[in-house]
Amino acid sequence: MFIGGCAGSTGGGIKVIRVVVLFKMAMTEMRYVANPRGVYTIFLGNKALRKNVIYDIAALVFLYFAFFFVSVIVISFTGVDILTNITAVIANLGNIGPGLGKVGPVFNYAFFPWWAKLWLSFAMLVGRLEVYTVLVLFSRKFWRSF
Repeated sequence: MFIGGCAGSTGGGIKVIRVVVLFKMAMTEMRYVANPRGVYTIFLGNKALRKNVIYDIAALVFLYFAFFFVSVIVISFTGVDILTNITAVIANLGNIGPGLGKVGPVFNYAFFPWWAKLWLSFAMLVGRLEVYTVLVLFSRKFWRSF
């Protein structure tokens, strides 16, 4: 459930509209490689997207996957199998509920140590609030403004 929810949805995961923009960006980059002198614009509906918006979306998706990989590494220290490890992180980061393996629909997260549950809870916040919001909360500049 890396892709989940529509624009404005409170569900976790990368919003569908962002995946559409990234797909259009990839297609535009392939056209640019074929014809470097061309001028290409990415449209969403009838509106042209500015480059900085597209780059912000790409950066958000990169940070989302970077946090996913860091979380998988952190949870791997619990010693659970790889299926349980990856799907526990996906389920929490995407706020989708059960995963596979030991965190499947019949089981729960009780076997994880307290620190892993704390990290997975943090992953739920990152998935729900989105990565930029959480990063801003940990920045000095945000707290100095108060």
